[in-house]
Parts: sequence; C-alpha cells; structure tokens
Amino acid sequence: MESAIGTRKLLLVDINILGIGAMRQWAHAGRRFGGRPTGAIHGTLEQLLPLVTEFGDHVPIILWDDRCRWREALLPRYKRHRWETPEQQAFLASYLAQAEVVRRLLGHLGLPQVFCPGFEADDLAGSICRGIDADWDVVLATSDTDWLQALRERVTWRSLHTGVRITAGDLGDPERVRGGPFASTDHYLMAKALAGDAADGIPGVDGVGLKTAAAILREQGSVEALWSRHDRGEAIKGASRQRAAGPAYRAAYRRNLRLIDWRLAPALPRDFRLDAEPPDRDAYDAECADCGLTASMGGAVIGRRDDHATALAVAVVRRILDAAAGAGTHASGRGEAR
Repeated sequence: MESAIGTRKLLLVDINILGIGAMRQWAHAGRRFGGRPTGAIHGTLEQLLPLVTEFGDHVPIILWDDRCRWREALLPRYKRHRWETPEQQAFLASYLAQAEVVRRLLGHLGLPQVFCPGFEADDLAGSICRGIDADWDVVLATSDTDWLQALRERVTWRSLHTGVRITAGDLGDPERVRGGPFASTDHYLMAKALAGDAADGIPGVDGVGLKTAAAILREQGSVEALWSRHDRGEAIKGASRQRAAGPAYRAAYRRNLRLIDWRLAPALPRDFRLDAEPPDRDAYDAECADCGLTASMGGAVIGRRDDHATALAVAVVRRILDAAAGAGTHASGRGEAR
C-alpha cells in the first residue's frame, strides 16, 4: 500500500507546552496511577496522538526544552517567575519526572525527538526552519507566538491550544494575529522587542504593548528611524512614543531582540541529541501499563509510521543541526523545562 506520508513534510512539536498545560487542566491536574502523578503523561499523549493523526502526511519531530542558560545570561529573570514559590517548584519537579516517562513512550512509538542542553525548543525550531530546503512543508505545532517569526511560504503555525492555523499572509490581519497588522515577520519581531513579553518575564518599554509597538513601527518604518528622529530633535507626540524614542530603553530593546529573534541566538552546542529508534510495541504496551494509559492510543501511530519518510526527515534534521552546531558527538541530557 502506498504511504500517505509525504516525503518532504515536517511537523515540529513544542512538546513541553502539552505536558505543562495538561497539569493545569482540571481533567488531568490530580490524575494519579499507582500513587504517582500521571496528569502530564496522560495529557501529553491524549493531545499529541490526535495531532499526529491530523497531520498524517507529515513526519513528526518532537522538540524538547531545557533551561535556557544563554538567555538567562542576558536576562537573569528570564522565565524564573514561573518557578519561584514552593508550589511552583513542586509542580516543576512533578512535571520533569513525568516528562521522562513521556520521552520513553514517544521513543517506543518511534517518534523522533530532539533535545539540546541549555537551549529551548525555540532554538531547535529556528535552526531547522532556517536550514530546511524551501520545498519542504513545515507545520509548527506550538502555542508560543514567538514561533510566528518562522512563517514563510510552506511554513505554517498551528496552535496546540485552539487548533488555529496561521500563515505568513495572516500577519497583516489583526483578527488573526493579536496586536497587528504586521507588515512582515521582522516587523513582528521588532514590535515584540519594544513591547516585551510578560509571559517570559521580558520587560519592554513602559506603557508600550504589542499593538502600540506595531503602530509605532508602521508610522516610523523601524525602531532605528524613530531613534534618529528623536536624536535630530524632532517632535515625538505621545508619552509612550517618546519613551520608545528616547535613550532609556534602547539597551533593553537590543537585549530583547537577542532574546526573541532566533537568528541572533548563539550556535547550538555539539552535544544535542536526536533520538530516532524504530517502534517497539511491546515496550510501549509495558510502559503504558505502568502509568495507567490505554495502550491502543499509540497503535495507529505505530501502524502508520513510514520508515523511509521518517529516515529521510531524520537525516535532514540531523544534517541541519550538525551544520548549526559543527560536527560533534551527540550526548544525552535531562531537560529542566521552561
């Protein structure tokens, strides 16, 4: 039977969003089996497997986060507000323990997985999207709007929470992309750097949200043009625009661009890991039994796996990541989540 999987189609999955999100959902928050929390395990599989089926002609590549040390070096508070209280720290510890089970389950299903110590899934997605040939179709399965920066022809963003799909053409539609319209992905990145991102603990210009930042850029053309107007002594109307134009926030804007713009990220280290083993149904069934999962959930994924298409996708992704990192060995690591 001819495979339904296209040979040049990728589904890049921001996997931590599924597990952490599941632990905050009523249906999974208190879920336990054998005395152990299993909400992240069940929630991840229950959301991921239908996604893989929805994009059945794509090869899924699972991208894992680690605690991002290089971003913390630029901004020590980067995402740390998420894990400060004892309750938050206990939540994180529970998630990380369950994530190890999810890794094993996905490995038994034959789903390729990528992890890079000290880097986030964002950095992996950025490297893959920049390095992939233009004739590949790529779906970015995430709810992180920073990933919108990768949009171009044949690259689509798909929300893990709502199922909404965004294309490059949608950037100009404020009904589709919050804060718009945006003229381009560069326009979007500059607006985010001006506004900051409270969810990630990134401060921006005081009083400037994403919508105002986008409006400033439509008016001025670029942040640098706004700065030049200020430095020439031209009148800038509006308190928020005056703050954006003045010198006080320029260093923060440049820092924010480095935090957000994937093109400005440091090179990946050589110890990234790309795991891509063949499916092992017996091991999958045994792992499911240990955590109270219905093993039949993964049967369709194993049954539809195309070894040729998967091998091609894995080879291409490995080549891209090797080029991004330089030739080196692939060592294992344990993620800390974001």
